[in-house]
Amino acid sequence: MNKYLIKYEFFNTLYNGYAFFFGAIFPVILLHLIVSGALTDVPELARKEAVTAIFTGMSMLVPLATVFLSHAATYSNELDKSIPDRLMLFGFSEKDILVAKLVSNFIFLTVCFGIYAAGTIPFIQMESPTIKALVVWIAGQFLLAAILMILAHGIAGLIRKFGITYGVVMGLYFAMMILSGYMGIPADRLPKFVEPVSDLLMTKQLGNGFIDLWMDRDYNFAPLIQSAIFMLTVSLVVLAASFKYRGRKN
Repeated sequence: MNKYLIKYEFFNTLYNGYAFFFGAIFPVILLHLIVSGALTDVPELARKEAVTAIFTGMSMLVPLATVFLSHAATYSNELDKSIPDRLMLFGFSEKDILVAKLVSNFIFLTVCFGIYAAGTIPFIQMESPTIKALVVWIAGQFLLAAILMILAHGIAGLIRKFGITYGVVMGLYFAMMILSGYMGIPADRLPKFVEPVSDLLMTKQLGNGFIDLWMDRDYNFAPLIQSAIFMLTVSLVVLAASFKYRGRKN
């Protein structure tokens, strides 16, 4: 890995103001609005658990915005201007560029999660997680971010145009939010025919039923593992297709 390439990729991501706002600031604002406005009728005994469920749910916005939307927009814009091709002339392979982007996005994601935690945890009353739940939750967030970045990289590599790429990933962003139960309709109230697709999304598994593990109750890891395998497989297929298409085009 080249530290200068990682530094370049990090600042390239940081300069995307939309990613920083929607990935770090907006989830904090939205959480406080929901907690202060939508939980007024919740009994006091159940309030802390409800706030905790909202906290884990709103955290899904962080990797979706800071990694999925941001990387797809940034990389497709670079492809539009043939920047990766120029980097390859200096000896960087496609793999080198992808690894540098992954590391820089993880750094950016960590910063945004720090802002999300600092802007929410000190100001709300929520249940404390067990050590196991906290480790699984953090590991799951970074695994989800890696999968989303691979998917975004593959989509951008296939389309290679900023406008079309951004439209596709934005559509997938809202689809994942709706199917995961974060757009007004709870996941358990979605139509029956979309439940199989909803269950295969890590964004649902890390934000909905995860409260059971958080509260040290019985928790079935199988849906979370299955959703991770499914999303990783789809992302790798899209990435491999983009590499093959780009290599053939070059």
